[in-house]
Amino acid sequence: MTDAVLSVRNLQVQFAADDRVVRAVDGVNLDIVRGETVGLVGETGSGKSVTALSILGLIPSPPGRIGGGEVLFGGRNLLTMPARELRRIRGAGISMIFQEPMTSLDPSFPIGSQLRETLAVHLGLRGRDATREALQLLDRVRMPHAARVLRQYPFELSGGMRQRVMIAMAISCHPTLLIADEATTALDVSVQAQVLSLLEELQEQLGMSILLITHDLGVVAETCDRVYIMYAGRIVESAPVDVLFHEPLHPYTQGLLAAIPSAQGDRPRLEAIPGELGAVPSGPGECLFASRCPRVMPRCRSEVPLVREVRPDHNAACFLYG
Repeated sequence: MTDAVLSVRNLQVQFAADDRVVRAVDGVNLDIVRGETVGLVGETGSGKSVTALSILGLIPSPPGRIGGGEVLFGGRNLLTMPARELRRIRGAGISMIFQEPMTSLDPSFPIGSQLRETLAVHLGLRGRDATREALQLLDRVRMPHAARVLRQYPFELSGGMRQRVMIAMAISCHPTLLIADEATTALDVSVQAQVLSLLEELQEQLGMSILLITHDLGVVAETCDRVYIMYAGRIVESAPVDVLFHEPLHPYTQGLLAAIPSAQGDRPRLEAIPGELGAVPSGPGECLFASRCPRVMPRCRSEVPLVREVRPDHNAACFLYG
């Protein structure tokens, strides 16, 4: 896409594990255009978070390493960018919020100190200017009693309040792209809805794009414009959200949708996908979903299906099509 804010091309990430190399991300391609929300969906262990960490150059090395590909942001490849320049982009150009803010917030310092440090590093604000801006950020994310929260420590806040602090930090520099990695998974359902509504409101105000990483297709249906389905390190299907929900192509996507409870109660029994993610293929050149697929064919055991456009703007990696 020529108007893409972020373009990931053939991204490959590998981890050394005992006497073998695990391909955690294997040839991922995705695009995000300005102002849209893109969902990246898959089971735990499918490579979603590794993809996000790779975009920001946060893969620990060792044991991980980038095996190839490009991550283009503003026309520049982040994978080959000097570390100093990449640090400037983190937070200012691309921000990220994580599933559990307690692992991202320092328990030893009050919220105000941590917000002011972020503002000092990226915007050069200090003293009263930094405090004033920190208060405005907390007000912007609809934090109750913002002045008191500045003096509190992370453990004194609820999960939803901590996540609002992380969102405030993430938007402090008006990023072009916000990556939300399972940002609502650990929250109560009512708090999830509040946080998602807040992200949607901030997106409209700031004009930023959002990459929403989740395993919850219900969240995707409510918030995303387009969605990529990921399985075992590969993208197996992508489409606009309404198209994918009404006409899923890949058997894995169909299985995920069949496992969603029906609001009408007309589905007496949820369908589970047999087997487990990460099962080692019997052959080096087979489809990674073959051992779990209800529609497996002989060809699936000997070839790897590539992503192709099955219908306009609807791609799938499956031999059932073509």
